[in-house]
Amino acid sequence: MPETSWLQSASPAFRLMIATSWLAPAGWQEQQEEAIREALRAGLDWIEYLRLVDRHRTPALSWAALKRVPGLEIPEPARRELQKRSDACRMQAVRYCIMLAEVLRGFNRAGIPVMPFKGPTLSLDLYGDVGLRQSKDLDLAVTLEDVSRAQACLESMGWRVDSGYFPLTPRQWEGFLRHEFHIGFVHSSGGGGLELHWRNHGDAPGQAGAQWARNVPSEWQRCSYLAMTSIDLVLYLCSHGGRHAWMRAKWLGDMARIRAEGRVDWAAALDQARKTGQERPMLAALRLLKDVYGLPVPELPGDPWKNLPPFLIGSPLHALKVAEDPASRGSLALLRDGIRLNRYDGLVLLPHRTWRDVLADYAYRREDFRVFRLPDSLYWAYVPLRPILWVWRRVLRRRPANR
Repeated sequence: MPETSWLQSASPAFRLMIATSWLAPAGWQEQQEEAIREALRAGLDWIEYLRLVDRHRTPALSWAALKRVPGLEIPEPARRELQKRSDACRMQAVRYCIMLAEVLRGFNRAGIPVMPFKGPTLSLDLYGDVGLRQSKDLDLAVTLEDVSRAQACLESMGWRVDSGYFPLTPRQWEGFLRHEFHIGFVHSSGGGGLELHWRNHGDAPGQAGAQWARNVPSEWQRCSYLAMTSIDLVLYLCSHGGRHAWMRAKWLGDMARIRAEGRVDWAAALDQARKTGQERPMLAALRLLKDVYGLPVPELPGDPWKNLPPFLIGSPLHALKVAEDPASRGSLALLRDGIRLNRYDGLVLLPHRTWRDVLADYAYRREDFRVFRLPDSLYWAYVPLRPILWVWRRVLRRRPANR
C-alpha cells in the first residue's frame, strides 16, 4: 500500500476505509492485509470508520476485506454494525438481481437490445459475487432509437417515470434526448429505482454507436443482454468517476480490482481513449490508483502523464477526505463543490467539447419547460428567457409567502 503523505496524514479510520474499499486479488492480498493491520495498530475510532464506510458506500466490501485477515480482533459493537450493513447491502443486491432478471425478460420478449451496467452485473464480473458492490438503483442502456419502446416496456412491467420528470412536447423531448442521457424510473411496489440510459455523459460524437457495435452477447438468469468490452468498461468507469471527481472510494476500488488483476491491455486502452477524448479520465484514474492504493502505473510509451493537469489528481484526493456525504453538506460547501466539479468536468472533457457544445448545454434546462410552457413553435424563446427563468426558479419561487 502507498506511503504517500496524503494517506499517512489521514486518520487511522480513513486509512482503514481506504484499505477495505476494495477486495484485492491473491497477488495483492498480502499488501492489503498489512495496510489493514497497520491502520488497526494506530488505534482507530470505529464510529468514524463506520461513518466513512457509509459515506463511501463500501459496507459489504469492507466487511469481506476485514473478515479474511487472520486473527483480526474487531470490537463486538463494531462487528455487529459492520455485519448489519453488509447484510443490508447483500439483501438489496438480491432484490435488484430479481428485478434485473424480470426487466431483461421483458426486453427480450419485446426484442429490444439492452445493456445493463454497474450494479449486480459489475459486482459479479469484478468479484464473482453480486452482493459485494452497493448499488442504489439499476442502470440499463438502450440505443437512442429504442428509448421510447424501452420506456413503454418498463411501464408495462410496473415501472413509472420518476416524479422529477414530466410530459414534454415533441420539441422539448427532442432537446431532452439531445442534452440529457438518462430517464429515472421507480417501481410501483416502491422497492427500487432504475435509470434508462441512451448515452454516457460527455460521449464524443458517434461514440455510443461504436460501443454498441463492439458489445459482447452475454446471459443473465437465462436472459440475453449485451456487455461492454473490458476496455469500454474501463473507459466508462474512468469517465463516470471523473465526472464526480472520484469523491467515493467505491469507484476507485472497482478500478483497483481491474488494475491489480491485469484485465486490460493499457496501451490498447490508451489508444482507444485518445480516439474518444477519454485520455485524461483514464490517466487520472491510473495515477490515483498509485496514490491511493500503491498500484504501479502501467508502462506506456511517451510518459502520457507528464501533461496531465495536477488538478485532476489533487481535487479527487481532497474530495475523498471530505467526511460528510456530499448531499448533506451546507449551501456554501455545495456551491464550492459545484464549482470544483464544473472545473474538473471541463478539464476532463476538454479534448472533444467545443464552445458551441458547452453553450448549448448551458442554454438547456428541463426545469424551464415546467416553469413556462411554450408551444413548440416558440421553442427557440427558451434561450433568451433562460436568465429570467433561472431567477424565477432560484430566487422568486423560494421566497417565503407573505403572512
